[in-house]
Amino acid sequence: MEIVLAESLGFCMGVKRVVDMAYRALDKANSLPVVTLGPLIHNTQEIARLSADGIAIAGETLPEKGTAIIRAHGVAPQAYEELKARGLKIMDGTCPYVHYSQRKAVELQREGYRVVVVGDKGHPEITGILGFVNNDAIVVKTVEDVLALPQLDRVGTIAQTTLNPKKYQAIVEALRQRASEVKVCETICDATEENQSAIREMSGDVDLIYVIGGRHSANSTKLAEVAREKCSRTILIETADEIAPEDLRGVARIGISAGASTPDWMIRNVVQRLHEIEKSLAING
Repeated sequence: MEIVLAESLGFCMGVKRVVDMAYRALDKANSLPVVTLGPLIHNTQEIARLSADGIAIAGETLPEKGTAIIRAHGVAPQAYEELKARGLKIMDGTCPYVHYSQRKAVELQREGYRVVVVGDKGHPEITGILGFVNNDAIVVKTVEDVLALPQLDRVGTIAQTTLNPKKYQAIVEALRQRASEVKVCETICDATEENQSAIREMSGDVDLIYVIGGRHSANSTKLAEVAREKCSRTILIETADEIAPEDLRGVARIGISAGASTPDWMIRNVVQRLHEIEKSLAING
């Protein structure tokens, strides 16, 4: 049984950066609390590891002292002001791509464009971007959402960083039917594209694919969706324990990819588990 790792998989730059930042904050905390504004990443197991090490998710009330870490999704400006008012030390882990989206949204609004944000309205990244333009923007998720809009004048678009580029292009083309001018900002993360391209390239050459990532992670579920275009036997798992030995019988090549919130140690656990099952199947026939 051959195990093939996708050319690009796992932690993106933004997630790795904020996790490293959290541990640096913990080293300098001097026993004061270190909290994150919401889950640092969309990975239950990594969140549990962070919590066990002393990095907690802030509840409804923030601590009176300590360090608050802004996650890669970013936050609205009002959240920064609240943290400053409380006197907390702020470590900004907002992904550089998200920072760029926030800046472009403000620029578009100042230039007189109607800002249209393409993505999931409930996603924290989108919520943060909306805060930078005082929630004066249109959020669309599908071509159908766009076609339901009234006729618009000058439109400027921002995409959620994890959005599929083809989907973004289709929505932009639909916007051109609804607006006299459309200014397109390219804000999709390269890592997301690279992971999707890598799994697409691998999926035609393997018998089975495991995508490692949280079931509530948009980019992990998208990876599985892309893989199924060529490999119908694609399974999204959160941990190595979910691998069923009966799924591996007769399988010659297994592909592995992982979402942007999946740490290297979880990928290694899956590879180890596959080798253990392979040995067991060889012994037991």
